[in-house]
Amino acid sequence: MGFLNGLFRKRERSSDLARERLLTVLVHDRVKLTPDVMEQMKAELSAVIAKYVPNVDPDTIEVTLARGDSIDHLKAEVPLRRNR
Repeated sequence: MGFLNGLFRKRERSSDLARERLLTVLVHDRVKLTPDVMEQMKAELSAVIAKYVPNVDPDTIEVTLARGDSIDHLKAEVPLRRNR
């Protein structure tokens, strides 16, 4: 089923991708977070999360800054490995 989903999934238009990238740049500029600061923050958050949650691979943690309706959001996605 995964093969069929990949074959028939809807592809994003380049204009939608460009819009998302522009919004990301604007949010980063408004909050005054440079790419270096974002990387440092990601590294520090990854280290702290990995210290307390043993099933986390620090390299897979994603930290993003997103624009909301009235406020901006700092979002960390932390994938957890399942124990078998």
